[in-house]
Amino acid sequence: MITASAPPVTSVSIPREVAEKVLTVGFRHRPYEGGIGYLIYVYEKYFGVFKYITTHRMVPNKLQLVWYFIGQYVNLLRTLIKDQSIRIVHIHGASYGSFYRKFIVFLTAKYLFGRQTIYHMNGSEFKVFFTESSPVMKNLVRFMVENTDVMLCLSESWKTFFEANFRMKRIEILGNVIDMPQRSTALTNPLGSGPLRVLFLGLIGNRKGIFDLLDVVRQHKADWNGKLELTIGGNGEVEKLQAFIEQHRLETIVRFEGWVSGDHKQKLLSESDVYILPSYNEGLPLSILEAMSYHLPVISTPVGGTAEAVVDGVNGYLVQPGDKQAIYERLNGFIENPCLVRQMGDESGYIIQRYLPDAIFPKLHSIYKDLLAQPQ
Repeated sequence: MITASAPPVTSVSIPREVAEKVLTVGFRHRPYEGGIGYLIYVYEKYFGVFKYITTHRMVPNKLQLVWYFIGQYVNLLRTLIKDQSIRIVHIHGASYGSFYRKFIVFLTAKYLFGRQTIYHMNGSEFKVFFTESSPVMKNLVRFMVENTDVMLCLSESWKTFFEANFRMKRIEILGNVIDMPQRSTALTNPLGSGPLRVLFLGLIGNRKGIFDLLDVVRQHKADWNGKLELTIGGNGEVEKLQAFIEQHRLETIVRFEGWVSGDHKQKLLSESDVYILPSYNEGLPLSILEAMSYHLPVISTPVGGTAEAVVDGVNGYLVQPGDKQAIYERLNGFIENPCLVRQMGDESGYIIQRYLPDAIFPKLHSIYKDLLAQPQ
């Protein structure tokens, strides 16, 4: 188990007397890998003490992942045996393989050790996962969701889904939390003085819509050459991405940065004009919230909780998944009207306030206190 002392406690922190009673379980966060990893990275900064076990990290193959989970499961058993102060196990989960791992953690924490559990659903494909599962698997999902002490979801749309399909003890909306940017949000490219700098960060694959975006760039590369620059950061189907760029000679417009994090990601965000994520499925994308914290307008799709962060026509635009013509029109609109970059970016800076620590952690603190007030 990782136990970390946080920076000096602030009014929005989870105080030590509460935090020491909570064990968080989820994705690797030091260094963080992916959206859930970043979320937990931010959590650690605001807990008086942070007790944490990771059940997943990026490894080359599934066999290594299985062995990694077995080792961490032994760590979980050891921790729950030794640390009797832990009363709540806060489980961050997603879909598919993540669900299977977290189901084992849930059974262990709740029924073997009698701890209270919070199941925090972060998975963008959970609806698809549940809908397409076999009857047996659906029953396992239903058992976990309906028997956890508190179910946390990311948005009103996700709450509607869970209430329509499950009978939970308690469900609460807790939006993803975003830390304030470490760099200035001032524009480094005066409006209209250069190409529109567009940024995509995420898993390279069809689900995030990156190949739809690249096809739009391919179709309009003659018109956009010198007017638009697309920077891509992420991992996944990298070879397919690079082959597409090379095959269609997009090197003068598209730049692939590989996996980005830390200072590199902050630099890309601070140097960009527009953020784009034309996904087919999402929970509430942390990358969008990060971009908004840098006062960037966003082009995305109305999936998951995205429409609650990106207000169409206010701090960006929402297009339907796969609608390449709409992607073109929205990008071209920013090229032709660069004043929209500043105008919509300022709106992002306003809307993001509801996802900052002082808006999120007081509610989480209240949920923890409610559980701790219940008799053991």
